[in-house]
Amino acid sequence: MSQEAISKVKKFVLPYSASYSGKESGISDMELAAVYAVAETDRRKGGILRHAKEEIEFIAKIGYPLWSFAHSKNVFLFDGLNFSEYTLPYADIGNVNGFMDGLQSSSKKSESYTAFIAEQAKYFAEPNAKNSLQLKGLIADPAFLEEFKLHREEASTSHDESAMIGLLAPRINESALLSITSEIAGLASTFKKEIKELNNSIQFLGKTSIAFHNEIQDQIKAVKEEAALEIKGEEKIVAPQLKAIEHQYNNEIVDLARSIEDKQVPLHSEIIKLEKSKVEANHRIAKYDENAKSAGKSDKTGKEAWKLKIKNAKEELSNIEKQIKTKEKAIEDLNKKQTSETAKLKAALEAEVLKTRSKIVDLEASRDAKILLMHQDIELLEKNTKLLSDRIMEITKNIESNIVDLEKIHITSSSDEIDKAVFYVPNYVICYNSGEKRRYLSLPPSCISDVGISAKLKGVLGVTKIRSCFSPRLKEMALLSETIEKQSMQDTIFETELKQLGERNNILRVGWIGEGIEKGLLCLKEKGWLSDKEFGAIVACAKKDLKHR
Repeated sequence: MSQEAISKVKKFVLPYSASYSGKESGISDMELAAVYAVAETDRRKGGILRHAKEEIEFIAKIGYPLWSFAHSKNVFLFDGLNFSEYTLPYADIGNVNGFMDGLQSSSKKSESYTAFIAEQAKYFAEPNAKNSLQLKGLIADPAFLEEFKLHREEASTSHDESAMIGLLAPRINESALLSITSEIAGLASTFKKEIKELNNSIQFLGKTSIAFHNEIQDQIKAVKEEAALEIKGEEKIVAPQLKAIEHQYNNEIVDLARSIEDKQVPLHSEIIKLEKSKVEANHRIAKYDENAKSAGKSDKTGKEAWKLKIKNAKEELSNIEKQIKTKEKAIEDLNKKQTSETAKLKAALEAEVLKTRSKIVDLEASRDAKILLMHQDIELLEKNTKLLSDRIMEITKNIESNIVDLEKIHITSSSDEIDKAVFYVPNYVICYNSGEKRRYLSLPPSCISDVGISAKLKGVLGVTKIRSCFSPRLKEMALLSETIEKQSMQDTIFETELKQLGERNNILRVGWIGEGIEKGLLCLKEKGWLSDKEFGAIVACAKKDLKHR
């Protein structure tokens, strides 16, 4: 973005530390000293680990640009150097308006409506296509946004500190920001419209399905009533015929019974006579047996005669019993014949009745078939309505989740003055030059803390603890320092701009800087961050370094 264009935008600079004291520039002696001490301590002295000896080329406070850009009532934050990128994933549910139009146009007839929702139930059951919105430069991390929102009021206008800070030129222009935020707003608007349409479709779906459910129930009632009238009319026609058929078969059954009875009566009479003859035969046998026993032993002729009579009587008795069984068998056969013939007559009667009532049976079967199909239509309608409604509600929840995600990528408005502005996050950038290449070290906004236990332990062990004096006060924005270091190695254009900006704003060339650094180093020593030896060595390096500027 051109300097002319950026000059028209309000610019603010966040403070490096929580409060300032000392210089008019807003930089304290202790802050300068701590930065220089870290720079000197981190400088590679050469001779170890094959590193070439480095010299400090410059130390400059560099402002990393963050675009605060308002769109409607929302404020979006962008990486002014356009290194950040956010991908917003969302589900593509297709043409919601087309679905609603199809739903309405198919609602005129139950058949087309049932077919439509069955087809749509299958369509909506398929996983939605995945889509995403690539938002170049947008910062969407919730923690970063919250930190920026909390600290943006601390910023001062850039001209208050511009004498001691180099401001990196934003690489993203206002028209690009407008395009991106409009795209976000358009997507949010689309989501809201889709939710409204889907909610309307659920209501319309339920209302229409209930209407068709009631319509089918009315059709079932009409089918029953129509069939009842036709059946009643047919029953009146066939009633006399059925009565005549029943009368005819009843007569045939009676005639059969009489015929069988006529044949059984003589048989029963003969059985009665034979039973009497049987009794008489048994009586004679008993009497003959008694006479045979009473005959004397000397009367052999008489005894033999009685035995012969007994034999003849028993033969007669056996013949009688055979006749009785024959008669009884004949009666049993007649009973079986009557049962069989009666069953045949009843079957013939039922067949004749069924034949006579065939039209009524057809009417009942037709009625039941129609009602069965209508009940199946109701079940299918209810099933697909539920499936479709459940899936639409699930999709609606997903879209609402997308809206929630969109709500997370912006912050609330503060004031017109700072809602649309460029905020610069200050970082002390130290450039080392080994003759072969440059190396950059970036220190994020920090506070100089008191010496803690871990720092004291480093001192006891002989380890330099000055690096620990910086306590980053902006945890998320501190990551911008890493971006500066990373891009200085990867992006030659950025590295060139950083070098030029650093050289123009090199604090080592400020006239009063030597005195300030020495005073600051003394404060650091008094606080326990520097040992006497470290203090002396760094002061000597500072005098030597500043002498050649």
